[in-house]
Amino acid sequence: MKMTRILYGSDFHGSDTVFRKFLNAANQYQANVLIVGGDVTGKAMTPIVNEGNGVYVGYLFGRKEEARTADEIDKLKKTVSSVGFYPIVLEKDEAEELESSPEKMSKRFEAEMCQRVREWMALADEKLTPKNMKLFFLPGNDDLATIDEAIAEYPNIINPDMSSHMIDEEHELVGCSFANMTPWACARDLEEPDLQKKMDELASMVKNPATAIAVLHVPPIGSGLDTCPELDKNLKIITSGGQVVMKAAGAQASRNFIEKVQPMLALHGHIHESPGHTHIGRTLCVNAGSEYAESILKAAIINIEGDKVKGHILISG
Repeated sequence: MKMTRILYGSDFHGSDTVFRKFLNAANQYQANVLIVGGDVTGKAMTPIVNEGNGVYVGYLFGRKEEARTADEIDKLKKTVSSVGFYPIVLEKDEAEELESSPEKMSKRFEAEMCQRVREWMALADEKLTPKNMKLFFLPGNDDLATIDEAIAEYPNIINPDMSSHMIDEEHELVGCSFANMTPWACARDLEEPDLQKKMDELASMVKNPATAIAVLHVPPIGSGLDTCPELDKNLKIITSGGQVVMKAAGAQASRNFIEKVQPMLALHGHIHESPGHTHIGRTLCVNAGSEYAESILKAAIINIEGDKVKGHILISG
C-alpha cells in the first residue's frame, strides 16, 4: 500500500488569491491529490467606471477607489479579484446600460464567473499536470450549471459531482454539489427529500466504502461542522443577551449518507464558520472552513493509506 496525501479546500467564492495559494500549498505540502469542495464562484461584480478626465472609480466594501493609470487600474482589478469579486472596467454609458438591464447584468455576471473558473482551470492544468498531481474540482450550491461546462473544457481537471472516480489505485471519490435549502435559495439548493434522492443515487455508486472518499458540499446536520449564526426573515443575524444565536444548518441527507455508507473520509464545506473534524461511526468528517473575503486560505492536509486516514491537519495562511 502507498500513502496518498490530499490537499482539501472549499468555498473560495471567486477569490483569485485564495485559489493561487491553494495551488502553491500543493507544492509546499507535497500533495498528490487536490480536492475543492464547492462554492467556487464569487458573489458580486465591481464596476470600475471611467468618470472622465482619465479617472476610473470603483467601490469596494463601500470605500471609493480611484485609478488613473493602466498600472493603477490593474492593481485595483487585482485587489477586487483577491476578495472574490469580479472587476469590470466600463465607460460611463456602458455602466448605465448594464444598470438599466437586469438581464444584461445577469448575463455579464455569469460570463465573468465562468471566465474566472476557466482561468483557474488553465492555471491548475499548467502547474499540476506536469507533476502528475490530480485536481478534483466540485461546484457547490452557490454555483450555476454553466460552471460545470467551464470545468469540462479542461480534460485533466475532474468534476466529481454525482459521479465516481479513482484518485489513486485503491481510493475512489464521489461528490455531491447540492445542499438543503438556504435562506438565499441558491442555484443548487434542494428540499431535503430531493437532496436525499441525490444522496441515495450517490450511495449506489460507492463500490468499496472502506476506502472511499465522499465530497459532500453540505455537512451532516448536528455534526459540529455545520454551526452558523441564525438569521431572521430579513437575513439579519439574531442575537440574544448580546450573544449571536447559533444553529445547526447542515443536511439530514448528508448525515444519512454517511451513516449508511460509512466511507473512510467525508469532506465538507458550505458553513464557513465551522472548520474542524468529527467522526460519525468510522467516517472521519472534515470541514476546512473559509475566510476567502480576507484572502486567507483555509485548507486541510490529509494522509490516507489503505482503509485508514493516517493523519490530518487544518492549515491557514
